[in-house]
Amino acid sequence: MGDVVSIKDLTFAYCNQKNTLCEINAQIHKGDLITLLGPNGVGKSTLLNCITGLLPVQKDTIKLNNHDIILLKIKHIAQTIAYVPQIIQNNFDYTIWDYVTLGRTAHKNIFEQPCEMDYKIAGEALDKLNIRHLQTKSFNEISGGEQQQVCIARAIAQQPKLILLDEPTSALDFDNQIKVLNLTKKLSELGYAVLMTTHNPDHSLLLNSTVWILGRDGRMTVGSSDELITEKTLRGLYASEIYVSEILSANRKICFVNKL
Repeated sequence: MGDVVSIKDLTFAYCNQKNTLCEINAQIHKGDLITLLGPNGVGKSTLLNCITGLLPVQKDTIKLNNHDIILLKIKHIAQTIAYVPQIIQNNFDYTIWDYVTLGRTAHKNIFEQPCEMDYKIAGEALDKLNIRHLQTKSFNEISGGEQQQVCIARAIAQQPKLILLDEPTSALDFDNQIKVLNLTKKLSELGYAVLMTTHNPDHSLLLNSTVWILGRDGRMTVGSSDELITEKTLRGLYASEIYVSEILSANRKICFVNKL
């Protein structure tokens, strides 16, 4: 099975600064579910921006479908990768139907109007998330949890191989966090590769995901949630007294702090 994304010895620095990312190596395959952890400011969003081609990288450090990203046009990158941002800004009063249909832009020429097939794909994306009932509503009038689901539907309509979710639960209440995590797992089961950044290591355990941990030195460790979500690793990463314990009634491990 070929890599959707291959990262080899990726090093990145902003102008006149030390390396933000240092010798990053990783692969993403079809159906992979990956959670990216790390303290604030270590470069998680920078890594996502490198993967999407928004930041310049060296030759042969990032490949999409075995093609060097620096040789690909933005349109071709968008046909492989969909990005769902942490903060959703919508300055136009789109209906949900129109907003999700915008995901087809990656497959259209400039000024080309959506066709019947585009609308069919947009409808299928809404159906996959069970939110077809929202299609006539205004994006700016629905709840934050619904907006997050609609943005993921738009990403699905893009027909990518990889969906990047940048802290998708950060502004949601507990119920909607659970819905988005369930949706993230479902996307992986449907065959999409999913890379999700999060500040909650318990998400990695809940999803039983592959884990990428980005440290303060700009280096990244890759492993399973069982291997990397440990007290030793988390205490070093977050400089806090974090505990990891097996909860027999839930049949899983959890992360927690003992007291404040």
